[in-house]
Amino acid sequence: MKPVNGSMKISRSLLRGPLRFAFAFLISNFAFSQSVPDAPGADTALSPAPAAPTSIAPIRPRHGAVSPLLVSELRGMFDRSGVGGELAIAVYSVRHQRYEAEWNDSVPFIPASTLKLIVTAAALDAIPEDDAPHTTLEVAGRMRGRTLRGELRLIGGGDPNISDRFYASALDPLHDWADSLKAAGIDTVRGRVVALDTFFIGPHRPEAWAARHFGTWYGAEVSALSFNDNCFEVTIRPGAKVGAPGVVELTPDVGFIPVENRTQTVARGGNRVSATLAMRDGRTAVVLTGKVGLNAGSGTWLMPVHNPPEYFRAGFLTALRERGVTFIPDESVARDGKAPPLRALRFSAAPLASMIDEINQRSQNLHAEMLLRHLGRKVKGEGSTRAGIAAEHDFLARIGVDTSAFDLHDACGLSHLNRVQARAMAMLLARMAHSPQAGDYVSSLAQPGLDGATGKRMREYTGTGLVRYKTGTLNGVSALDGYVFADDGDTLAVALILNGKQGAGAELLDAMMMRVAFWYNRERPAVAQAYGLLSSWGTAVGTPPAGPENYAARLRYFSKALIGRPYYLGPTGEGRHGDVDTLPMADLSRMDCVTYIENVVALARAPEASGFLPALLPIRYHGDTVAYANRNHYFAGEWLANNPGDFRVPALPGDTVISKVLGRRKLLAAKGVGGADVDARLRYVPFEQALRLAKDWKATGLPTGSKGIYGVAFMSSLTGLDATHTGFVDVESGKPMLRHAGQLKGEVTEQDFAEYLEARRGKCAGVLFFEFLPPSGGR
Repeated sequence: MKPVNGSMKISRSLLRGPLRFAFAFLISNFAFSQSVPDAPGADTALSPAPAAPTSIAPIRPRHGAVSPLLVSELRGMFDRSGVGGELAIAVYSVRHQRYEAEWNDSVPFIPASTLKLIVTAAALDAIPEDDAPHTTLEVAGRMRGRTLRGELRLIGGGDPNISDRFYASALDPLHDWADSLKAAGIDTVRGRVVALDTFFIGPHRPEAWAARHFGTWYGAEVSALSFNDNCFEVTIRPGAKVGAPGVVELTPDVGFIPVENRTQTVARGGNRVSATLAMRDGRTAVVLTGKVGLNAGSGTWLMPVHNPPEYFRAGFLTALRERGVTFIPDESVARDGKAPPLRALRFSAAPLASMIDEINQRSQNLHAEMLLRHLGRKVKGEGSTRAGIAAEHDFLARIGVDTSAFDLHDACGLSHLNRVQARAMAMLLARMAHSPQAGDYVSSLAQPGLDGATGKRMREYTGTGLVRYKTGTLNGVSALDGYVFADDGDTLAVALILNGKQGAGAELLDAMMMRVAFWYNRERPAVAQAYGLLSSWGTAVGTPPAGPENYAARLRYFSKALIGRPYYLGPTGEGRHGDVDTLPMADLSRMDCVTYIENVVALARAPEASGFLPALLPIRYHGDTVAYANRNHYFAGEWLANNPGDFRVPALPGDTVISKVLGRRKLLAAKGVGGADVDARLRYVPFEQALRLAKDWKATGLPTGSKGIYGVAFMSSLTGLDATHTGFVDVESGKPMLRHAGQLKGEVTEQDFAEYLEARRGKCAGVLFFEFLPPSGGR
């Protein structure tokens, strides 16, 4: 086996210590830039936001149709990456119960380790999570003083955690067993110690695996008696002097593995040592050859054993010896298991939940195969691969997943014979998100950057809370399945599979998963900012968060709070629902004149950050669907007219009403969208009269003071267009001040209203004044 470079050590932490991370479907205390990597290696910036909940309440009934642009983006990333092979994509919305992106999703693909998602789901469904696999130490024979004349029977029950996973060393749990014998009055055993491995049936080496896998730690043999993951570490260090053999250390060293040390210490250079496995009299032996540099440090290999039950037995005998229990082999004392049983001691290292975590977070193959056999025994009465796969099929059929989409040969995905369809894997994840086991299942998956073999991926997104996932890697295969948590409360089940790839498939799939995550979290930065703004209102004013009694005050406060924000024409779109424009549905970092008004109104109406987007969308769109065709594109003719419960155009001195056809059809056609023109009836004050009212506000008859804040739209004389600009007029002081997002200054500014009108002479037909109606009922 090849050693790891650098420290030349494979850390046991890859195999040890499953952690249960708290999982939140919605919350992330980060605001994100909208840059998402197009190809492996690209960076995505993260910047901290206020440490507070930033989830968005469900937007119903306003929803959007499936956008065709997500799958186009993902395919574009694949095409540009150059990794080759074939790609399958399935993205399924748990809330809307529909596929949001599909590509080759009904084609059978090799899934690699993402196959583990099936056995862990089926096991959580069938086996209580506190069910603990156990090993029995049966004491049989007769006692003479403190000597047992008989045998100790190690009866396997499929516990995979008799190792250093939850202990300081792999021998520690076996030391506890030896201590239990001493506590029972036994300090000498004359007879036999036997390892009984009948809980699982079938070969220790899964028949579907290629022979080359059995020389690797991740291809360890499967047994109901498992010790130290049926592996051992080999460490070599330089000898005391040049010419001496290297110093070899086994961990754990239980006298089971013969070592053939053919190494030599040399004066210069690094370690050039190879470690191979060989069979010696039916036992695993390790053969080391090559040169060990005198100053090169150590090298470590993790290697599997043959005959796990006997390895377990050797570990137990070592534990007896180290705890002062004498074992005297004597075949004449006990034969054929006929010694009468005296007592049985049962030991368990950890419950089922720990196996689920270890399998999904660290992709532990041995644990997956043991869990499959547990499942078969529990559901079908037989602890075999065949029974376990049959139980998996039963489970999939019961939860409504197409079983014909799976051709299963093992539990861990190491076999190249396995085939799955991406759409079926996404459906499995979706069903589990709705199941009683959802919390344990989702929590068992990896998070970016956290401890564990699969958690080391996507480190730049550590702490974002956007994804949970399971990875899969084989020769020519990369797969990545999991969940994306959207900022509106939706959960997306994602399955991405590459077969026949030549390049960096894992990096590409990581980038694609995060592209999906950002696709469904485009509004999160705005909601994080909304939280900060709403918090500042509460701190500054100390009044109830929303309501008719302070609506004008909130409009004034938030319109002022946004002063200085950059101007940007068209900063928002339909986000994930966009078939034309996929910019986020909300953006508080930049705005134009209309989105400035929308943002202020939404903030004023929202009691908390989660209500910001639901308050904004009903104003921007008509109907019940978020879509470019449903935008209120014309401010006076649609935006105001379609929201009569939110805004009112009062009758003012000298105003006029005109009818005008707004050119909506042509505007939509330019984007490839169908629609009709708008027949608008517009009430506004002609320019000269508007200027007189701006200089003498009392003539309007509208209030000043604390309630004196209004909206204005600057009307156009052009055919097919109603307004060219909009903003707030604040007359709290009695003097009208215009607050608006202006292209000329490039930001949200405040200036004298009359002076602004004077500057627009000849460019403005008049001014439409409107009042803001306080929220009532549900908004």
